[in-house]
Amino acid sequence: MVAYSRAALTIGLVVLLVTGPVGAVATGQSPGVASNGMQEDDSSGSADDVYVEDDGDAVLVYRNNESDSTANGHFGADLSEGLFHVFLNDTIEDQPENDFTGNASFVLGPESMSGDGAFSMTKPETLEDLTVDASVTQTREESSGSVALDATVLDESGQSSSSFESVSTEGSMTTTSSQFSTEGSATATLSEEQSLPSSSQMNHEFTLRETDEAYVLTAAQDYAVGIRDVDNWSTRANATRTLESEFETTARGLEGDASVTVDSYSFDAETNRLDIEYTVEFTGVDEAVSEQLTASLASSQDLDLSESEARDLADRIQSVELTELSGSVDVQARQASTNWNVQIDNYDEAAAATFDILEATEMNASQADLEESRSQFEALQAADLQQTMNWNGSLSVQSDDTVTMQFDAEYATENWQAYVSELEDRDVEWPGDTTFETHVETEDDELTATASATFSQEGLVENAIDGMLQEADTTSGPGDDNEQARAFLQSFQRSEFERAKMDVSATENTVTVEAATSFDNVSAFRDVMNEAYGDDLAVTSAFGESQDGETVTYLRVANAVDSDANESDVRALSPVGDDTEVHMPDDWDQSERTFPEMNTTEANTFLGLDDDGGDDDSEDDDASSSSLPGFGPAVALVALVAFALFAGRRSA
Repeated sequence: MVAYSRAALTIGLVVLLVTGPVGAVATGQSPGVASNGMQEDDSSGSADDVYVEDDGDAVLVYRNNESDSTANGHFGADLSEGLFHVFLNDTIEDQPENDFTGNASFVLGPESMSGDGAFSMTKPETLEDLTVDASVTQTREESSGSVALDATVLDESGQSSSSFESVSTEGSMTTTSSQFSTEGSATATLSEEQSLPSSSQMNHEFTLRETDEAYVLTAAQDYAVGIRDVDNWSTRANATRTLESEFETTARGLEGDASVTVDSYSFDAETNRLDIEYTVEFTGVDEAVSEQLTASLASSQDLDLSESEARDLADRIQSVELTELSGSVDVQARQASTNWNVQIDNYDEAAAATFDILEATEMNASQADLEESRSQFEALQAADLQQTMNWNGSLSVQSDDTVTMQFDAEYATENWQAYVSELEDRDVEWPGDTTFETHVETEDDELTATASATFSQEGLVENAIDGMLQEADTTSGPGDDNEQARAFLQSFQRSEFERAKMDVSATENTVTVEAATSFDNVSAFRDVMNEAYGDDLAVTSAFGESQDGETVTYLRVANAVDSDANESDVRALSPVGDDTEVHMPDDWDQSERTFPEMNTTEANTFLGLDDDGGDDDSEDDDASSSSLPGFGPAVALVALVAFALFAGRRSA
């Protein structure tokens, strides 16, 4: 599910291109449809001019003027080559106060996606210094990650310096197929104003270990007893009875027994300070828990287990060994610290038993997910995979109310490549290769950052669409609002998607966007467009230009009318309204008048494709297969859609 969710995001760029400004041009959507979901009156989409050629092809021309528009560029589609392309440049009237500049590029292919970018801005006043480095790698050969942060910030409130001087922590965590362990510590140094009185100072230490016969707890405590509890701890005998009462109650709850031995005892009657060390031995706990678990499994209505089968499962679960559980807390006048050490062994049998129980019950939601989880765990065992996380961090408050922070963490694995091989041997699909890297730093008065990421997976886009279709089928029925979306996704599957790319850049006063996408079988969208817009027109290409607030859009339509059609036939076309000026073949010089079209070389170069756009069969396509019939009529104001990308370009 996680792999699908991540992969589903990858087609967002393509959907943006197909359903955004270029898609609006190609599909003939009105601005109302593209921007706010409301269909406008068809008259608003009437062409300003239509030029009819001798063979019945036609060019529809739309003009729109927006005097306050500052966006310039061009956008279009060549459906014979399956190309969509847009280039827009907008001027920012009010320069951002932080002088933000940056650029980013995203590329999507059928089995991979990548992105990288960089930005800079004025350093915030409260940030004196910052450096961040982070990276993540997960491939078939390696799984690792790291993050490092160093920062100095100004605490304008001054509250930090009045509370503490420093905080630090370090530790590690390691897991294998049969063992979990973690150890670490944390320390806080209080400011002089926050120093604790002697009555609040204390020290507690404990260690819990499992032996063949019992669980043994050793503990030491040094603290000031509350006035109400003095009698419980004022003598060695009273302290022993108090401890026995506490731990015997705990043992009875587990149907076991507890014995207490006080190893060391001291009590200061003037300060009520207790200094005590003791040992507690819990016996009969494992047996009692095993009996309770066996009875529960054998009597469960969701399981069909005999008593012997239930006992076997219970024994396997009980095989988990608590090798060590220890910790301490120490609080002095100006410093508080804690540390821990945990190690659990032999939990692999318990995990396998848990899978057996889940497979035997009808409560599990997905047998396939359960089988995959078991396969992953078995692969982890077979490969002896080890995963380790280490961290180290500190925070320090200076006298000038600046706060310095430092944090480092690393994740590493051993036998990862063997683990991936074991997964594939068990037919567990590899979720894909992922890499990510970023660097952030301050220099002089600037804050700058760079980042790059790649993700690859066999059948990436195909899998994403399959998952989205499956989700749509389970969450909605026929005839609902998602039916058109499902039809679009199904057409997308047949479109033989090739590549998509988007570049975005921002300077102090301009924003530039260039985007393109390529399909090898764009005619796969025909059925969707027929249903949405009718099948009276077949658009072969679309192109729009905008300059100084004026946008002119050209739609070339194949076989719009018969070669011997008259003006009445032309006016019967849906995009031709009463105010449309009709130019019949004899009314204009076809050898002299040409219409701009999309530069396919420019689009292919931007996408990094061959000049044929990857469509090896384009020469064999006739008009019906190299164009999309049924594009709606309302494109007169298409510039509004094209510039929707810049809706937020002016800062408040």
